[in-house]
Amino acid sequence: MPDPEKDDALFSGRGMLSEDLARLEASLSKLPVPPEPDWGRVEPRQRRAPVLVYAAAAALAIVALAGLGLARDAWRVETLAGSPSLRGLAFAGRVALGGGIATDERSRARLEVKGLGEVELEPGSVLRRVRGRGGERRLALERGTIRASVIARRREFVVETRSGVATDLGCAYTLNVEPDGHGRLEVTSGRVTLTHAALESFVPAGAWCPLLPGGPGVPRSVYASDAFLAALAAYDPPERPAASLDMVLATAEGSDALTLWHLLPRVGGDDRARVAARIAELIAVPADVPRERVLALEPSALDAWWAAIGMGEASEWRAGPFRKALRW
Repeated sequence: MPDPEKDDALFSGRGMLSEDLARLEASLSKLPVPPEPDWGRVEPRQRRAPVLVYAAAAALAIVALAGLGLARDAWRVETLAGSPSLRGLAFAGRVALGGGIATDERSRARLEVKGLGEVELEPGSVLRRVRGRGGERRLALERGTIRASVIARRREFVVETRSGVATDLGCAYTLNVEPDGHGRLEVTSGRVTLTHAALESFVPAGAWCPLLPGGPGVPRSVYASDAFLAALAAYDPPERPAASLDMVLATAEGSDALTLWHLLPRVGGDDRARVAARIAELIAVPADVPRERVLALEPSALDAWWAAIGMGEASEWRAGPFRKALRW
């Protein structure tokens, strides 16, 4: 067993090791003492380090959340032919807000419009996702041709071009725009409103509308005669010689009342009276709406004549309040 007395003697310096301990203490006393730390400097650094770590962690969290939001809102892109390219905020075959798609002359692609439908890009097209208003899903067609097939509430899907903005009213359509601003919108089902500045053109299924650098022209029926179309071309900006109106009115048929209604605010004076008279010959206009009000471009009178064409209430078409200044 341990001897308590010997242990006590050893640690108290009264035992046989006392001389050795004394020599060890003497040697240690000769060693230099390390300098005292500068606690005034060290402490602030210790306080700042956690702040920097927390800031970096917060920044990473924000980036991660933003990336998660972009991923959730990204629309899927499917290659149909060739090698379409993704631009901007696009990744892993998906396009987020701010991203886009481009097809060369050998490429075609299909873009999923999340929750609404799809858009096909033909060769030579550039399409971007841009921010819409409220719940809009909005695209910008810089050039080329798209075929949209969308099932949505009115005004949820919008495509803008330099020559006008196409607002979907639940439909399928083909939209083309060239680099110089010329193009064409043709609706195969549903309805589309084309707007530019103070001008609105209503394009129902079975009709098409030219796009020009200054905005959309007047809609035409796909069944319109070649003679009517040739005469009407003069009434799309920038040239509208009055002499051509005779041929427009003479070749117009019942389905062309849609076109003549759009001509009313684009012509004035006697020409407007002649257009109104021809519409009244082609369809049964409301007897309780004096023609003078139509010639004055009163919104309610024009709306009543539009309804007589059989295209529904005008209020269902408009993206905003009626604007009287509908001429170029």
